[in-house]
Amino acid sequence: MTTLERILPVGLLAALLLGGCGASQDPDAAAPASAPAPVDPAELEAEVVLAPAAEEAEVPAWAPDITPVPANRFRQALKAAAEDETNGRLLAEPPPEAAESTAPETAGGAEAPAPGALERYLGVLATDATEATALAGVERILSELQRRGRAALAEARFVDAERYERVCARAQPQHPGLAAYREAIAAARRAQQSVRLAEARAAANRIFKPEGGGAVAAYREALAAFPDYAPARDGLARLQAAHLNRALQAAQEGDYAASERLQAEAGRIVPDSTALQDMAARIVELRQSRTEQLLAQGHAAVDALDLELAARRLAEAEQVSLQAQGLDALGERIVMARHYGRFRPGQVFREPLAIGGEAPEMVVLAHGRFQMGSPEDEAGRFDNEGPRHEVAFERGFAIARNETTVAEFRAFVEASGYRSVATRRGRSTVYDEKGGVMGEHGRVDWRRDYAGSPAPPELPVVHVAFEDAEAYAAWLSAQTGQRYRLPTEAEFEYALRAGRAEAYPWGEGVPPRVVGNLTGDGDESRLKRKWANAIPGYADGHWGPAPVRSYPAEAFGTFDLVGNVSEWVLDCWHDSYRRAPRDGSAWVNPGCGERVLRGASWASSLERARSAYRQSAPAETTNARVGFRVVREL
Repeated sequence: MTTLERILPVGLLAALLLGGCGASQDPDAAAPASAPAPVDPAELEAEVVLAPAAEEAEVPAWAPDITPVPANRFRQALKAAAEDETNGRLLAEPPPEAAESTAPETAGGAEAPAPGALERYLGVLATDATEATALAGVERILSELQRRGRAALAEARFVDAERYERVCARAQPQHPGLAAYREAIAAARRAQQSVRLAEARAAANRIFKPEGGGAVAAYREALAAFPDYAPARDGLARLQAAHLNRALQAAQEGDYAASERLQAEAGRIVPDSTALQDMAARIVELRQSRTEQLLAQGHAAVDALDLELAARRLAEAEQVSLQAQGLDALGERIVMARHYGRFRPGQVFREPLAIGGEAPEMVVLAHGRFQMGSPEDEAGRFDNEGPRHEVAFERGFAIARNETTVAEFRAFVEASGYRSVATRRGRSTVYDEKGGVMGEHGRVDWRRDYAGSPAPPELPVVHVAFEDAEAYAAWLSAQTGQRYRLPTEAEFEYALRAGRAEAYPWGEGVPPRVVGNLTGDGDESRLKRKWANAIPGYADGHWGPAPVRSYPAEAFGTFDLVGNVSEWVLDCWHDSYRRAPRDGSAWVNPGCGERVLRGASWASSLERARSAYRQSAPAETTNARVGFRVVREL
């Protein structure tokens, strides 16, 4: 069928309009498209009741006033029609969105609207039903009216949409697009009904449930019926916005599980929407800001060593944060602080004294575990070195890098007025060069060296009893505000071994190089005396204590644990390790008189330089081979 054949009935309609405008019309041609039968909501969901639908204005049949155009005025009429068509004035009675124009008065005095493009084309066709330009104009206008009608349907403007249907039905009942347009009206009515149902379900808070019967499902049914139906899209957008606002509120209140659930539900309503993405980004920013705040509080708590608070802030941050950035760093700081306070393994530090000057230089030892004592098959082993057992340190500790020096002890005595045991007693044991033996001499105390001569400041202090060492540690604590003390026996051996399990701190057998101040066969006294128990092939260059740090640093950063002077530790003497603490603490009995000395001295044989070697001494002992160093708790 040609275009002309499809539009030909328009001429016949124009003739009818001329002969009977305002008369009763064929009901089949003028009747509106039938609406779908209403759906009883009870059939879908018993507990949801639809509110009555809003009344719509009745759309009358289209009854234009068509004036036949004389043949000699076709050109003028077609030009005016084309101009109206170009300007969008398609009908004498434009739909609400079109601007109204001023119309001339009729003979009776009432205003009549000026004809639109469609009426002008029909006026031409009323004279010549075959005029091609007019036929094509009518075809275009009816197609445009149907397009506008579909747009009106998308916005639920049914009165406008059905007015266009009336125009098309009267102007060209056989228009090829009219049937599809009427189907679109019916589909939009079904979508309208689904939206009403969706709104009722939403009001009843039935968003997703029952499965397939919630508000979201109804809105989607509307869009399935009429994909461009704006009320359905808007309804889904409102539902999603409500979920997103609740998700934001939950996040602001710290209920992140609820926030994530609501965001997920919002994604089910309208997947991948801009609103969803924007809100998700906003909540991520909010959570990240809160995470940063919690992490800052956690780090501040670590700085204050309030580790319980720091752990709580870390746990909160883990709940808030969507990424691990920053969490691991705080977690590591908390772990480090639990083991080392404000320090780190291997760190070297000195703390200021209240009187001026500094406390001894300390090195932080890592927490860990080791086998304390000697195995039964170790050469030179004594029974008091067993049973071998594991000791585990839950916290690190700091140990003085070298033995307490004469200068350091002097600062303590001069600041505190302390009088040492040897000072009060008036004597101590020194090395007698003439006899080659140790003997007690008068007027010897911490100010003297191994032979009783004035001691240089860089030597390790000797002629100090256990209580002198404890008094010095207590003074350091008072001066620094920190906890200084003597090392426990386990701490000393842990530091001396420095991770090695062999008999000696350097491994097995004779030292391969000079490692400390021991009895070497290359050493000799001022009178050329030699050691009877000398280490073969070993010469450390000193007879008597050497200035501290005269030899290479040991594995953990300490000096002279291997030799130089034996050192007091906190423990009372026990002749075995049965029932000894396994946590590295001191094994102390109230009132014990015998204490433990650890580490070799300048006069020790090779077997006494073993890591497990230990000896007892009365707490009041003072001699030229015994000194001490301190530990600082972290």
